[in-house]
Amino acid sequence: MKTKITLLLLMNFFFITHLSAQCSGADFEEKNGIAILEMEAKTAGSWRKEARSGASAGSAIVYRGSNSFSGPSSSVITYNVKINSPGTYRFIWRNSIAIIASSNAATEHNDSWLKINASNFFGLKGSHRVYPKGSGKSPVPNGAGGGGYFKIFTNIINWSWSTQTSDHDDHYIYATFNNPGVYSIQVSGRSQGHSIDRMVLYKESNYSASQAQNLATSQTNCTGGSTPPPTTPPTTNVAPTVSFTNIKNGQVFPVGSSFPVGIAAKDSDGSISKHQIYVNNALVDTDGANYSPHQLTKLTAGSYTVKATVTDNRGATGSATVNFVVGSGTTPPTTPPTTPPSGNNPPSVSFTNISNGQNFVVGSSFPILIAATDSDGSISKHQIYVNGKLVDTDGATYTAHPLTKLSAGSYTIKATVTDNKGAATSATVNFTVGGSTTTPPTTPPTTPPTGGNTPPTVRISTLTDGQTVKVGSTVSVGVIANDSDGSIAKHQIFVNGILVDTDGANFTPHPIVGIKAGNHQIKATVTDNKGATATTTINIVAGTGTPTTPTPPTTPTNPTISLDLIKASTNAKITSISNGVSLSSTNAQGMNIRANAPSGTKSVVFRLSGTQSRYWVESAAPYALFGDIGGNYNPHNLPNGSYTLSASAYSSNGGSGTLIANSTISFTVGGASTFNALSARSNSRPDRSDKTIAYPNPVQTDGRVSLKLAEGKSGEHTYYITNSLGIQIDQGKFKIQGSQKEVDLQLSNVGRQIPGVYYLTILNGNSKETIPLIRE
Repeated sequence: MKTKITLLLLMNFFFITHLSAQCSGADFEEKNGIAILEMEAKTAGSWRKEARSGASAGSAIVYRGSNSFSGPSSSVITYNVKINSPGTYRFIWRNSIAIIASSNAATEHNDSWLKINASNFFGLKGSHRVYPKGSGKSPVPNGAGGGGYFKIFTNIINWSWSTQTSDHDDHYIYATFNNPGVYSIQVSGRSQGHSIDRMVLYKESNYSASQAQNLATSQTNCTGGSTPPPTTPPTTNVAPTVSFTNIKNGQVFPVGSSFPVGIAAKDSDGSISKHQIYVNNALVDTDGANYSPHQLTKLTAGSYTVKATVTDNRGATGSATVNFVVGSGTTPPTTPPTTPPSGNNPPSVSFTNISNGQNFVVGSSFPILIAATDSDGSISKHQIYVNGKLVDTDGATYTAHPLTKLSAGSYTIKATVTDNKGAATSATVNFTVGGSTTTPPTTPPTTPPTGGNTPPTVRISTLTDGQTVKVGSTVSVGVIANDSDGSIAKHQIFVNGILVDTDGANFTPHPIVGIKAGNHQIKATVTDNKGATATTTINIVAGTGTPTTPTPPTTPTNPTISLDLIKASTNAKITSISNGVSLSSTNAQGMNIRANAPSGTKSVVFRLSGTQSRYWVESAAPYALFGDIGGNYNPHNLPNGSYTLSASAYSSNGGSGTLIANSTISFTVGGASTFNALSARSNSRPDRSDKTIAYPNPVQTDGRVSLKLAEGKSGEHTYYITNSLGIQIDQGKFKIQGSQKEVDLQLSNVGRQIPGVYYLTILNGNSKETIPLIRE
């Protein structure tokens, strides 16, 4: 009997010792994608465990040492976390300000240093990353830093989960763990009186922010496991690289040029999983692992910025940017020909359920079905455009793009397919919505196909219905989708009824950058490999309010940007510049133009056209057309002539994020006389004949515009219409015969646009006229 008791005690001892060894050095562990620890479990140096009202366990750590603003202090607490499931985790901590300053209380005693010794430690804002100073990676955040630590701050006095880095450019905190093991988290004192309650690491694909912040959830104390801790962190992931192969900075191309955007991307320690192309800050193309060149077609005069961003299989990104001009140049792009390679037959594409001239009832919903073939290869990319706007990009497998609850008007649908050798073919169909006919589209049903296919399932994993988020924050939309008898072929995210993201089989969370105050509807739709779909919808609130079904947001209709003429030598304001103003030649020398933007602006994009052209982005106040150095304005001389200037304010640096406000004016220098369509706010027929005049202006919803042509106009004319970002939304031709002086245009695309200023450009031989059009 004594022998049995002795053996039992020995077995218990070895079992407990085994568990202890597996948790050796770990203060807590990740379980099912989340790790939680009360931070007062440890103290060091000048960190104190103190009773704090509102703390989750009644107490928290508070830094009581000297301020250490330039870099980490000697007071460092090291926490060790055991990661069982590799992947990328968001890091948050619950913190508050324990010393209330007499002024600027929310920005004093409000930060600490943080270092996570993970495979990758970074800050994220949308798709933009920053890395700690001293880590050997770039870019780095604004503000102080060093030694691989981020400065983590809050601007909220009371307890909150506000956890971000990079001064005036908030980035959230993430860590990637490539392998199971024990990793260290180091917290160092920076500001006296900064108090921290608990910290959480969680996978956004498994938990919403509200679930991770739930104080009722217990700590995940280490209980052992089968994975021994590594002695050193695993090798970090090397970011991919990308470059342009057929466009160089500063090139000049003739008006009407068309060519593809060629890029070369590589990843030294993995593979490329996503390619994205931006034109003048607008995302225009998204491909997966295989990139098929994005086509730039019939470019209008102006300055262009093209950015290529690639993402590798571990989530790291790399970007390249090129700037070029379309205007007076005659050198063609040094680009591979857009015609099919020798011996390659181009693909074919046609619509299978929509015919030209069909009319559907208001509120109709149906998919866009196409048939595409390639006689000597395969289709590598499918793209769908609605009224000139790219709305869907698929790879080799096309899943039908849905048109939902169509409003009255005219519609143009274009389908473009690209084969495996780069040849592209397009088909276009036109139809109307709102006539007397009630015939529905002759289309196969949208229910899942027969044959025993079970439709997929989907849920939004990072947000909950009715959740309140901070105005101006970046909200990540993550989804979890499954298909019990197949696989997911496509993911789509809609925000307030607008398709904002399309991914293939692999989904990367969609960021809503700088979310505006109000109610927002988020919808996720997934399609399986047999064409069955599933949809889930939630409503969230930015700021305060009651969740309701929102209406789609519109661009601000009352811009709040004003413009001032600045004398550069004294930095003093000469006068305000408003639409139709005429500046003297004297005042236009040694000058600059300042945009006075509303609060919340992080950058302003300027576009000057006319006698002189300039495209310029300012990411710090004062926002000046010709730049400044520390508030000292750079001088510039404007020659006599006519000009159009637009200024657009955005919520993020570099002309990215949400458009806050914009303003477009026309002005002259030297008393030049020019007719300004923006001031011709009359629907009556004009009598002028020295310039081509468009009326009615503002343009009505029917899009009908008449042109009273300038003297001497004859023959065939080409026209195109662009928005304030320089993106073409319509084009066409008309012919003037004999004594004809007027012509009517049907600009349906303009009639359907949101309020703003659009530009009608008319080409005839070597002559060119641009007329601003108002859409109210």
